[in-house]
Amino acid sequence: MMRHADIHRLLSREVARQFHFHLMAEQRKAPALIDKVVFDGHTPREINGDLIKRVRSEFAGIEHEAEPEQNFFQRWTEANKFHIAYEDFAFEAYNLIFMERISSLREWTDASVEAFQTKGRAVFEKFDVEQEGFSVSFFMRTENNMRELLRDLIGTIPAFGAEEQEYAWIVTFEQSKAYQEGVNEFFEELLNQALQKSEDLLLNILPPQISEELKHNGRVEPVHLDSATVLFTDFKGFTMLAEEMAPADLIAELDDCFSAFDEIIERHGLEKIKTIGDAYMCAGGLPDPNRTHILDTALAALQMNAAIEAERAKRAAQSRPYWEVRIGFHTGPLVAGVIGSKKFSYDIWGDTVNTASRMESSGMPGRVNVSGAAREELKYFFECESRGKVAAKNKGDIEMYFLNRLKPAFSADKAGLVPNDRFLKVREQIADGARVRFRSEA
Repeated sequence: MMRHADIHRLLSREVARQFHFHLMAEQRKAPALIDKVVFDGHTPREINGDLIKRVRSEFAGIEHEAEPEQNFFQRWTEANKFHIAYEDFAFEAYNLIFMERISSLREWTDASVEAFQTKGRAVFEKFDVEQEGFSVSFFMRTENNMRELLRDLIGTIPAFGAEEQEYAWIVTFEQSKAYQEGVNEFFEELLNQALQKSEDLLLNILPPQISEELKHNGRVEPVHLDSATVLFTDFKGFTMLAEEMAPADLIAELDDCFSAFDEIIERHGLEKIKTIGDAYMCAGGLPDPNRTHILDTALAALQMNAAIEAERAKRAAQSRPYWEVRIGFHTGPLVAGVIGSKKFSYDIWGDTVNTASRMESSGMPGRVNVSGAAREELKYFFECESRGKVAAKNKGDIEMYFLNRLKPAFSADKAGLVPNDRFLKVREQIADGARVRFRSEA
């Protein structure tokens, strides 16, 4: 049996001869096919030209050797049952990988094998896996067919006896196996990324625990909550500005506002329920019940209002119009659950929701309007301004208050928007189940 190094030299040269003939045939294909940018900013003609130079450099004199009787890559196309003919297809991405295969066969060192795998991965990362007709199973089948054609090729090398053919086949098989493992790993990562995107999308629609229940059970049981706080916002002046603004600008402005609201409510542990046009709805105390939801909602409401007022002041300094926001919330029992079988929606129902909506619609721009029930739970921490009884649509007269700010004793800033350490300590005690007694209760 000849030396392994000689087997690698002869095997790789024969594969390179087949490849060189294929590259030359590629360059003769229709200009419309090989002169357009199709991979990583390069045309097939450019890629093939560089590969021709490389294969001639690594295998001196190969351009003077006899042409193979058959086009190896055309046979491969037919074996794979491509949906188009060899003459109508550009192999630019695969050619880049195949050159590394040949170099790896010639050297057969750990470094050359790693270079083959690295090049394969680099190509995969730029490969359009969403193109029509692509599938991982098809990708794997093409490699199996290539391996079998290489096996046939090994049997045509005159210098190889039975032992040389066996060793050459082992090397070829191991290389193909390593390549397929790399393909598996890459596409497994893509699958995991796709699953994560799907998971992230679901979490954007549903709370994490609701998402888990839906995934495991296929449905979500509705839950009655004894106490939760529901908040609504609506913009005054939105319709007028909407008529004056380009649709894209309008959506961008609204997105900025709602993104700011998202950040505020997330900071305070509230759950976004939905947006309806220019209205925004969120709630505290769900899906996991807690004892601080009304405090958290009150802080969020004040900060949401302050964010819009700050933007209004900025626009006014530029003589530019901007909308105002009405905010209202109410606290009480409700039912929460998921509706829909395809486009899921986490939603809440009950008189508490309806009353909260009336708090917003009965409020005033630039103010936070709350119910008397909410004020009772907030009065020790926040300054509230009585409005008396206000008529609310379909609800009759309801005791309402404007929520103005945190009391100075609980505020870390002059505006009364940021809680101080004293507030946070009391809030923590409430969260842990304590009933805090204030002097006025003694």
